[in-house]
Amino acid sequence: MNKSKRNRMVNEELNQIPQGSTYQNMLRAGYHNIRRHELIRNPELPAKNSLMRAIQTVKQGKPDFLPIYDKDFFGA
Repeated sequence: MNKSKRNRMVNEELNQIPQGSTYQNMLRAGYHNIRRHELIRNPELPAKNSLMRAIQTVKQGKPDFLPIYDKDFFGA
């Protein structure tokens, strides 16, 4: 997957994670970075995997964080 296609895909997925609080925005930023990196290594990796990893990262600093995202889109 080339860089342009990868960036387009990640941006479309980010549309399913709304902006919001500081921690919600940290989730979005973390997802962006994690997803881009993981797609380089494995283009077939489901978006849900990257999302769960990003959520875990935010929850390390804020255990009671309740993420907002399109559960149907991510299958979570």
